[in-house]
Amino acid sequence: MPGIGAAVLPGWVLMARWFRRRSKPDEELAELVVEAELGDDVAMGNLATALHAKGDRVGALRWWGRAWAAGNVVAGFNLGMLYAVAGDANHAQVIWEKAAALGDPDAMLGLVRQALDRGDTAGVDRWAPVILAQDEAFPITALGVAFRDHGDLTRAVQAFLRSEDLGDGYAMEYRARIPAAQGLDEEADALRARAATAERML
Repeated sequence: MPGIGAAVLPGWVLMARWFRRRSKPDEELAELVVEAELGDDVAMGNLATALHAKGDRVGALRWWGRAWAAGNVVAGFNLGMLYAVAGDANHAQVIWEKAAALGDPDAMLGLVRQALDRGDTAGVDRWAPVILAQDEAFPITALGVAFRDHGDLTRAVQAFLRSEDLGDGYAMEYRARIPAAQGLDEEADALRARAATAERML
């Protein structure tokens, strides 16, 4: 695909759960290659993440593609993000629709972001409630940020509150910025104080 080799994946996309760090990264990489070649879809996803971290985006595309074809849903999200960052939003959407249908909240978030960018209310309403209903703080907080960035403070606060219920201090910090921008310093300071003692889930 044109431009894919130059794509830069945002930091929040790389799934830390995919790559175990050891004292000898080259040995880890060699082990992943062997396991991936044997058809282990988790190893394929780990290998893609490792290659992407080393700057090999073509290798990452290959192995995330193979992992996704083997049924690895998280790899599907990452593959979609590679296409999205490279400017192929349609290809990303096709992959994310399939991954979201399999229950991946990160893919749902990608679809909501695309829908917000297009002004597609139906697309937002299709996936945002599903993200809010699950129990992973990261995509809920990120959903709040997406709403905030698109000027929908009501839905942003709704998402931040849901994530706060899950104990995410970052959601409190993000929510504190809203009253701070409105000059409500006491409310903002109280939220920041609570955030300082809450668990960070991002």
